[in-house]
Amino acid sequence: MQALKALVIIMGILIIAGMGLLVYGLMTRVSWNEVAGQAEKPPTVQAASFDAVVSTLPMGASVAGVSVENDRAVVLVQLPDGGAEIRLFELETGSVIGTIRLKATQ
Repeated sequence: MQALKALVIIMGILIIAGMGLLVYGLMTRVSWNEVAGQAEKPPTVQAASFDAVVSTLPMGASVAGVSVENDRAVVLVQLPDGGAEIRLFELETGSVIGTIRLKATQ
């Protein structure tokens, strides 16, 4: 009976020691900002400036929409012949990345 008591006491000590090691391992891997619920602030990025960008449209064309995402501007141009163009601009430099022409079928 005494052997059983000793075994229970030793197992209890091992469980407590294991829990302590688990808590220690978690605390050393987690930063205190995450524990407090504060997200780390992203580094501030200095935006590069560029001169005015001129992109000529065909006669009778109009801008149908503009969307900005991931440092790129997407401009939808409605053409007078019924087609459309999608123009992609890089916002950091103002350069044209590419143009996609959509032609109307007849």
